[in-house]
This record gives sequence, structure tokens and C-alpha cells, in this order.
Amino acid sequence: MKARQIYLILLLFYCSFSRVFVFAQQPAVRIELGSAVVSPGRPYSITVVITGSEQREYDRFPDIKGMSRRGTTTTTSTNTIGNRTEIVQRITQNYIPSQPGTYDIPPFTMTVNGQTVVSPGGSVNVTDAAAREGEPEEEVAEEEDTAPADAKAAAFLSLRSNRNQVFAGEGFSLSLGFFVADDNPLEMDFYALNMQLGAILKQIRPVNCWEENFGIRGQPQVYQTTIRGRKYTEYRLFQAVYFPFNTEPIHFPAVSLKMTVNTPKGKKQQFMTFTSQPLTVTPKPLPSDPRKNQAVIGSYTVREQLRGGVIRTGKSVQYRVTISGVGNLTPVAITTPENDSFFDFYSPSVLQSVTRRRGIVTAEKTFTFQIIPKQAGNFPLSTYFRWIFFNPSTGKYVNWQSAVVLKSTGERVAGASTGDPGGSIFSGIEDLDSSRPFINVQANILSIANAVLTIMALGMLYIFIRGRRG
Repeated sequence: MKARQIYLILLLFYCSFSRVFVFAQQPAVRIELGSAVVSPGRPYSITVVITGSEQREYDRFPDIKGMSRRGTTTTTSTNTIGNRTEIVQRITQNYIPSQPGTYDIPPFTMTVNGQTVVSPGGSVNVTDAAAREGEPEEEVAEEEDTAPADAKAAAFLSLRSNRNQVFAGEGFSLSLGFFVADDNPLEMDFYALNMQLGAILKQIRPVNCWEENFGIRGQPQVYQTTIRGRKYTEYRLFQAVYFPFNTEPIHFPAVSLKMTVNTPKGKKQQFMTFTSQPLTVTPKPLPSDPRKNQAVIGSYTVREQLRGGVIRTGKSVQYRVTISGVGNLTPVAITTPENDSFFDFYSPSVLQSVTRRRGIVTAEKTFTFQIIPKQAGNFPLSTYFRWIFFNPSTGKYVNWQSAVVLKSTGERVAGASTGDPGGSIFSGIEDLDSSRPFINVQANILSIANAVLTIMALGMLYIFIRGRRG
């Protein structure tokens, strides 16, 4: 009986090992269809994803009636999980719809690295109302203004900024894109894109700027644009908004990108190298002003809110200031006023959010203060809360001050600690004795209960063993 059990275990182990070996030898291949809704002029894509293999052999992507093909892009990335490194290849075929409407993608099969992969197909709706939140839009005007000198080429690499001069602290958008003309006769693919892009970013990231990155990683973003009357597809590789710390000129060197050129099977792989033009962005100083060094840069609006109506003295009230707009709000701070005979102020809690969209960084930052009135009366908070910023759109300083009037009633108190249990949330804090040890009664009861249950379990085990022996 024991021998049969051993044979069965060995057989199960052999079958399991064989299955693992087969799966390890068989790379995963799948087909991903693009978004079901796109805007006119925006590409629709079909992507073949190969996981676990460097081999890349595939047949023709399907034809879609009413759509014209655009270039095929290939990106390769590596994912490390523990001690295992996995290669992922993404081969993307782009299509451009001719006009708004609904297009059917019939079911199709493709042979990829000797495997037959099936897609159930689907449909795509092309509509004028398809622009979604966070979706990049075509930037024709910007490309026309910043077209590089080699824009007449069928393909080129472009590193460009939307501004060549900004105020110190004002943001400018920098993007790196590979442009391919629609009539380009060559079929090219990206080569070791992640590795090349990592080396490029080390060259172009300035040290004297704050960066807000748009998070383009691995898969380029695709745009359709027109430059000097010629239609191009842009594969955007990187985009960020930079905020200069000072007035030192920011120099971006020329960078190069190596691309593979598809050749007939059996021939040696060929490469082409594309190099961008260098560029410089010059920050300029802010206009003269006595509070110039205290000002931040941006187009902002300020909202404020005081919770509650008339506040009793000795009780805490919440005062909130929210700053929002275009710019870098990270260094912005509203200082806590000093305590006086009218109020006690406590350092604010701060909440910030940043939105990156269409080459623009917008932010919102909220400061929530706790204020305790110590005298009755009507007190304008403009005496305590003020802030200055420089609006680059108007070229003027904006001196903001609070428009809120805090109304309080009640007896005058000497400080925040009033002894009133219903008063300030900080009442009596200085009277607490921190030298006395803290006893967590609930935790102690839980520990005792666990000990009792453990003893009972051991007792039952002992009785069971004695019973078996008897």
C-alpha cells in the first residue's frame, strides 16, 4: 500500500513539473483592442502583447473598413518580480478613421511567434463629443510655431518648449516627440526605448527647476498633427512642466534616438539615428516690488470659509483658505499668525492636489486653521491673514487679504484653556500630567483572555492524550 502511495506521489509530481516546464517554454501572447470611443483625427489602435520572449514574428494586422493605416510601433520593457525578469513587447498598429460614425472590427486571427491568437473583434464609435477628461488633444498651433529646422524630413526627433522665455518660477512645458510623416516610405520600430529614454532624460532634466512629470512611461502617446502643410504622426516620449528656481538660463542639449528599420527576412538588422536640435529657455526676474521675495508665481484664485456663525469665546472655530489655479503651489505657505489678546491660532492642516492635463499644471492647496477667540466682538481676519503672488498673465502683483469678519460673544478668557468642557478642543492640555504611565485597560483584558483560552486548550489536549493512553 505504501509503495502504491509513493508511486502515485511521484506520478503527480512528474505531471506537475511537466506542466510547469511547458508553460515556461510557451510565452504568453494576447491582443488588445483600443478605446471604444475616439475623436475624429485621433488614432484607433490594435496591440499585440508578447510576454516572456524576445522573438517578434507576426503576420499582417487586420484591415478595418473606413480606416486608413498609420505606422506600426514596437516597444520593449522589462518587469522584475523578485529574482525573475520578464520581457514584455507591445506591437501597436494605428488606424485613422475617415469620418465620424461607428466602425465594426470583425473577429480576426493573427499568427504571432508561431502561435495562433484570436480576437473577438468589436466596434469603435468616432464622435465629435469623444474628448474625455485627461485625454490629450491635438496641438496643431503649437507645432506650427515651434517646428524644428528639419521638419521637412520624413521623420525627425524634436525636443521643444512652448516658451523660450518665462518669469523665474513660471512654468513652461517641455516635450520630446518622434515625428513620422504620413507619406514616409520606411517602416520603423522603437529600439530598446526604455533604456534609451532613461539616458536621454538624464541629459535634459534641469537641476535648477521643479518638475511636474506627465507620467509617459513605456508606451508613447500618439498625436496627429500638421506641420507646414504636411501631416505627421507624433509619438510623444516624454512631457513635463518645469518651474525655474532662479534666473539662470536653462540649456537643453541635442539628444539622439536610435530606431530600427524593417528589412526583408534574413538580412542584418539596420538602424537609423535621429538627433534633436538644442534649445534654451531663459527665465527673467520679477518686476521690482518691496515684497518681491515673498511672492509666488501663478494665476490663482483664493476662497475662504469660516465654519459657524457667532462663536463663543474659548471655543475653537475652523477657518479654511483654498488657493487654486495654474502654477506650482508646492512652496506656497500661509503663515500661522502669532497669538495675541484676541485670538489663539494653531498651525494649519494642509491638503494639496495637482492636475496635469494638455501641457498645463493646475493645483489646489487648502489650509485649515483652528482659531480660538478670547474676547467678544467683530474682528476682521484681514489683520492676520494676507498673501502675495505675481500673476504672469497680467504682469502684476496681487495682494490678497482675508475678507472674513469673525464674530464672537461671551466672557473674556485669558487663554485657550478655559476649563470649560465644551470649550476649545485644546482645553486643559497644559494641565495633563505626562509623567504618569499610560495603562491600556482594553489591551490588558484582551491579553488575559488570550492567556486563559491558551491554558484551557492545553488542558483539553492533556485530557485527550491521557484518555488515549488509558
